[in-house]
Amino acid sequence: MTVAAGPVPAVGTALASPPAASAPGPAAAPRLADGVELLGEYKGSGYRQPPSLVRRADGQVIQMSPLLYRVTCRIDGCRDPAAIAELVSGDLGRSLTADQVRHLIAAKLVPLGIAAAEGAPAAAPRANPLLALRARGTLLPARAVNAVGLLLRPLFRPPVVAAVIVSVLAVDYWLFAVHGLGGGLRQVLRDPVGLLIVVGLSVVSGAFHECGHAAGCRYGGARPGVIGVGIYLVWPAFFTNTTDAYRLSRVGRLRTDLGGLYFNAVFMLALAGLYAATSAEVLLLVIAVTHLEMLEQLLPFVRFDGYFILSDLTGVPDLFARVAPILRSVISRDRRDPRVTGLRRGTRIVVTGWVLCVIPWLIFMLGGLVLRLPQTDRALWRSASLQAHLMAGAVAGHRYAVAAVDAIGVALVALSLAGSLYIVIRLARQVATLGLRWSAGRPARRRRAAAAGLAVMTGLAAFWAIQGQFRGW
Repeated sequence: MTVAAGPVPAVGTALASPPAASAPGPAAAPRLADGVELLGEYKGSGYRQPPSLVRRADGQVIQMSPLLYRVTCRIDGCRDPAAIAELVSGDLGRSLTADQVRHLIAAKLVPLGIAAAEGAPAAAPRANPLLALRARGTLLPARAVNAVGLLLRPLFRPPVVAAVIVSVLAVDYWLFAVHGLGGGLRQVLRDPVGLLIVVGLSVVSGAFHECGHAAGCRYGGARPGVIGVGIYLVWPAFFTNTTDAYRLSRVGRLRTDLGGLYFNAVFMLALAGLYAATSAEVLLLVIAVTHLEMLEQLLPFVRFDGYFILSDLTGVPDLFARVAPILRSVISRDRRDPRVTGLRRGTRIVVTGWVLCVIPWLIFMLGGLVLRLPQTDRALWRSASLQAHLMAGAVAGHRYAVAAVDAIGVALVALSLAGSLYIVIRLARQVATLGLRWSAGRPARRRRAAAAGLAVMTGLAAFWAIQGQFRGW
C-alpha cells in the first residue's frame, strides 16, 4: 500500500483569520522567508483562472492569485514597496500603489509564511488534508532518492515503456490462461517459508513502486523528495514526496503518478525472469499478488495513486478539499464558494460526480467501523492472542519459519486494532471541533451541540449493548 505524493497545496485565500502582522515601514525592503521557492503557474489547471504555486521551506505548497504571485516574484530583499508596485503594475497592466503592496505583504504573505517580518506567527499555517498519511518517517533522504531516480530514469524512454507493456501482457496471458497459480498455492500451504517469500517480495515490490514515482518525477525534470513510510488508515504504507512535480505539465505529473504502477510491471517481469531460471512457483504467486496491489492503487476514493491520477486529469490539486464546498453548492444553490465557481464547467461536473460517489463510500466505511467497533476490536484482540500463543509454541518447538509467519500475523492484527481506535478517536475529535466552532460565542448553540453529542453517544452505546457487542470482553 503506497501513498505517492507530497504535501497537498493549500489555497492561501482560504485560510481562516490569520494572525495580523505589522507591515514593513515605508523605507523597508521586504524579503521572502528562508527556503521559499516559486514554482510558477499550475499547468493543465481545471480552474477558470489558473493559480500559481509557491513552496515553503517546510514543503507546504500555497496556491496564489496572479496578483499575489507577481508581488511575491518581485520581492528580492532590495526593492521597497514603491518599486515593487511599479514593477507589478507593468507586469499586470493595472495600477498598484505602494500602500497596496504593503497591505498584501502584511495581510497575506507574512501570515502564510511566504514573506519574513517581525511579529510574524511562529508557525505558518499548514493544510490538514482529509485521509492524509500520518506518522511519517524517512527511509531514503532526498539526495539518495534523486540518485536512484536519475539511475532508473532511462526506463521511461518510450521504446522501453512499450517493450515492458507488451512483455507484461504476454506474461499475464501465459500465467492466467495457460499455466495457472495452483503450484504456487500448494507450495505456500505446504511450507510456511513460501508465505514469508510472498510477504517479503511484496514489500520489495512496494519499495520499488516508490522508486517508480521518483524516477518518473526525475524524468520530467523535477526533483523528488524523500521516500519514507507512515500509517495510512490502519496500515503501514510507503510514500514518496513528489511535491516538486507540481512545476511539471499535466503529462509530467501523470507520468509521476503512474510511475509506481509502471515499476510494479517492471518488477513482475523480473520475477518472471527469475521463475524462468529457478522454476520456483511461489514467484508466480507474487506476480498475482502484485496485480491485486496495482488494482488497489487505482482506487480514487482514498489517497492512493488513482486519487492523484484523477486529481491531475481534472487539474484540481486536492479533491478532498472540494467535498464540503461542492456539497453546500448542491444542497443550497444560492451559496457560491469560489472553490467551486472557480472551476471550469467540465471540471466541476467531474469533481461533483466524484464527491457524490466518495461521500456514500466514506459513510459506509466509517459508519460500519463505528457501529461494529466493540465486536471488531474483540475479534481482533482474540486473533492477536491466538497468533501470539501459536508463535510461542512454534518457537518452543524450534519451528522458526512458522513462528515468523505468526509474528507477522500478530503485527498486522495489532496494527488493525490500533488503527481502528485511532480512526474513531480522530473522527470524534473532528466532529467535536466542528461543533465547538459552530457554537463559538453562542450559548444556545453550544447547549444544542452538547445535547446532540450526548444523544449520539447514548444511542451508540445502546446499539452496541442491544447487539451484544460488549459480551466476552
